[in-house]
Amino acid sequence: MDIVAGEKTVNDADGDRLKKNITTKTNTKVGWMQDANLGPPSSWTKEIPTEDADIASQYDALQYHLFELGYPETVDRTRAPRAAQDAPIEKAAVAVLHQAGKTTSICLEGGRQAPGTMYMILSSSWLSKVPSSIKPGLYTLFIHKAVTFHAGGATFLDEFEPPRRVTYLVNYFTHSATGGQRNDGQTIEANLDCPMNSSYDLRDVINDRLWSRSVLNSVGIATPETLAFCFKLKHTLVALPPNVVIHEYERNTSPDFVAKEVSTFLQELSIKNRKHIIIRRSKRTQTGSSDASRFSIADRSCIVDAVLKLLSELQDSNSVLVEDYVDHLSAGKIEDAKYLWAAPSADFGVRCRAIVCRDFDNEPVCTPLICSVFNKNIDIRAHTVPMSLETAMKTLNIVDETFIRAFQTSLRAHAEAALQSIMNRESKLSDKGRAEPGAQTDLIGIDYVLTECNGIVTAVALNMDTHKYISDAAVRDNFTSFGNGRVVENNRTVNPVVKLMEASGNAINNKDMAVRKVSHENKFTCGGLDGMSVRPFVRTALTKSQYFLMSGKKILALDAGGFHKARIWRFAKKCGINLIMVDPDPNHKVKDLAHAFIHYDDNCDHKNDRHHAAEIVKLLKQRDLQVDGCVTFWEDAVPLAAMVGEILGTRGSIVEGALNAKKKSRTQSTVYTKDEPVAHWVKTCQYSSPSYLIRDPADIDAICNNRVRYPLMLKLEHGNSAIGATLVVSAEELRTKHSATTDCFRKEEDQQFVGLGHGTETLVMEYHGGSEHDVDVVMYERKLVGAFISDNGPTNFPLFTETAATMPSVLPPDRQAQLIVAAYKCCVDIGLSDGVFNVEMKMTARGPKLIEINGRMAGFYLRKWIRRLYGVDLAMCAFMISCDMKPFVPKFQPVERLMGVMVLPSLHSHLVKDNHFRERIQCLKDNGDVIFQNFNDQIKLEQYETPYGSFGVSGTDVDVCREKLLALCEELGIESEKYKVSNFARYFRY
Repeated sequence: MDIVAGEKTVNDADGDRLKKNITTKTNTKVGWMQDANLGPPSSWTKEIPTEDADIASQYDALQYHLFELGYPETVDRTRAPRAAQDAPIEKAAVAVLHQAGKTTSICLEGGRQAPGTMYMILSSSWLSKVPSSIKPGLYTLFIHKAVTFHAGGATFLDEFEPPRRVTYLVNYFTHSATGGQRNDGQTIEANLDCPMNSSYDLRDVINDRLWSRSVLNSVGIATPETLAFCFKLKHTLVALPPNVVIHEYERNTSPDFVAKEVSTFLQELSIKNRKHIIIRRSKRTQTGSSDASRFSIADRSCIVDAVLKLLSELQDSNSVLVEDYVDHLSAGKIEDAKYLWAAPSADFGVRCRAIVCRDFDNEPVCTPLICSVFNKNIDIRAHTVPMSLETAMKTLNIVDETFIRAFQTSLRAHAEAALQSIMNRESKLSDKGRAEPGAQTDLIGIDYVLTECNGIVTAVALNMDTHKYISDAAVRDNFTSFGNGRVVENNRTVNPVVKLMEASGNAINNKDMAVRKVSHENKFTCGGLDGMSVRPFVRTALTKSQYFLMSGKKILALDAGGFHKARIWRFAKKCGINLIMVDPDPNHKVKDLAHAFIHYDDNCDHKNDRHHAAEIVKLLKQRDLQVDGCVTFWEDAVPLAAMVGEILGTRGSIVEGALNAKKKSRTQSTVYTKDEPVAHWVKTCQYSSPSYLIRDPADIDAICNNRVRYPLMLKLEHGNSAIGATLVVSAEELRTKHSATTDCFRKEEDQQFVGLGHGTETLVMEYHGGSEHDVDVVMYERKLVGAFISDNGPTNFPLFTETAATMPSVLPPDRQAQLIVAAYKCCVDIGLSDGVFNVEMKMTARGPKLIEINGRMAGFYLRKWIRRLYGVDLAMCAFMISCDMKPFVPKFQPVERLMGVMVLPSLHSHLVKDNHFRERIQCLKDNGDVIFQNFNDQIKLEQYETPYGSFGVSGTDVDVCREKLLALCEELGIESEKYKVSNFARYFRY
């Protein structure tokens, strides 16, 4: 294979040098036969970095990796640079400074989760740094050239004009990651404005064995007994390990002192029948080596000489460690072996490595453990085939399934605690303390050896690292995915915790839930076996990218809303979003959260929204306010927001779609008329049924003469929260209840925040039996990005106010799929293309039936529940879409279930006002036993009420949640004869 620079790469002299340095040939007959333009971007005359001497072999290794795993070869598109329209500049761009064998799996997994967002960088000449426009004093990193990763393992060698702004940096151009071959990543990462995994200073701390062992020991992980001579320590240890003796070393420290301390340490080990020790530096050298040497304890003079030699060469902030050589766990008697493939002798030991990732929700997740069995007398660093911990232990004749599961769970939990400890430390650091303002540790590896201590199998941690062990994870993932896909059909060989969870069943307690959340296999297996080791890490990179992109955005927010909406505005300010608020109340409580506040008091009359939209835009121009997006979370302002967005040119649903959603009769009639056949779906009209708008009593006669089928639902045309909704079973009852409804709702002041500013008309529609569900959908460019289903219990008849709910849905998978497709198609077909929408549906025997569509994010508890279960913040999705950015929605099944019930003013006001009740609720919240969220800051007793709040619990399954909810509702007095929580929740069944 020939790999040469493109014709327009650089000047002739540089071009000759490039060909000399990076042209390679291979006689191996493989599946890629092309020239690749690996030089600097075509428009540059930048000198080729000396580190590029290895670029051809790095690229060749990438092609070999792709070829053998069955992915297509990389397509060189550099002669046709990607223009801005090919991929918006405002898009996640995760730059991965590549090292063969370590980062390919990260990039491939990124291509699966978010195609086109992972940029593999093979040369520093493919990047540029310019002063940041968003963070003065820092720099923005731009990508001019990269290997980009897409779905199905498709890769492209691309150039970009204009360049792509980096939103997250993964730096493997370091001494520690490349074995000392290159370190130009330190210059690249310096003073960047974007988030990144670790930084030079953070890596320097974590990769220090002495410091990392202080962290490991502090969370209960065993480490070797150690004697340390420290030279000018830079970082304070988290906690002094009890099995470590530390001496500060100076250049004038007496050799006799060193010899004495070493001899004392060896004597203590001899008393414990230890046979060998290891001598090494605490930190690796610039060549990437820690120069570990193994000695017999009997060779004291040789040990002292070796220590003194290393001390004479020691650099600042490094240490020399003399540590106990941990004996490997020996196999049981071969005659007792349960398996023929068990270890044949005591010469074999087990090394175990844990990869721990910070997930997108800031929870540490230990992905499946990587073990290897090797001959401990030959080379303790030997690379062997990867296997699960269960297989490794059975190889040593340890076959007790219960013990293996418990051991594995403990090891994983402790590994996660180690990363959590690091995260806690870093959260308290200043920008100067972490060296780079956007740096934090998002991934670590921990190296263990399995041994025996007092007759108990123990894992002793030898090292912790930010880069080194990721290659082991990639190899393990390659083994399992390759074998599973081609040989072991439908037999997933890595299944570390599911058996434990199945065995625990309903007996799992609240304290176990924290472990279950982070260690459950859904956190890394959903998405397949490829890339599972780095799946949480990739989610973090993509999530942090989108939050970085949103920082500093100016978003116009129409109608600040009431008490419940304040949470959204506080969240936006915390994320660095600049809110331009427009509200009729000049002294609104959230006014201080706004970057700019505009008082506009005529927008309550929504019949004149076109005029209001023009006036609001005029006010923006008068104040010279430029905005990136326009949103509302207030039901009445949905059409107004669409009209303002139309004038400003921001992304959002068209005005027609917003009006169709706001007017319930238009929603139903529009869907009902969509009867065109669609080859890949059923007709959308199947999800709707006839509806009739009632403008005056005379319309009722026409409706009754139209052979309508009773029962019918009578409801307000523009209402929300089921206010004014009632069931009618005859023409006479329709007339009576319509008269009562119109008498009650004549103008906006009669019932605020219901939507009467749009009109007081009513409608009737067919009433459908079945279960009720909310489907919250996220859409961008008319495509479905995410969908979340919740199940509702029966209403407290004759009222139709929501009572109970659970999430995730308990419906069968095919029923859930029907709901998602129906919600998506109904939104699209009424004109909703971009945004976050709440679709209320019934699931009947014949399939989904539409109740109504809310053209904005769901209210009440749903945002909080979805964020907790799925890690997706619907408000952030709405903000991003309004700024023309596609949100990243992580894909995995929740590892817990939520179930809750509404607290109503008419039935529970006496409880809410009771101090004992409030104290009990607060105590339960503090213990994590309940999820209580209030929607108003005060109890309002009205004829047509809205819920005061939501009271919920979490659990492992439906039965657990139901029992907990019923018990607490009985204890607290929420359950009563007029409010049968037991009846509301009894329909939540698999």
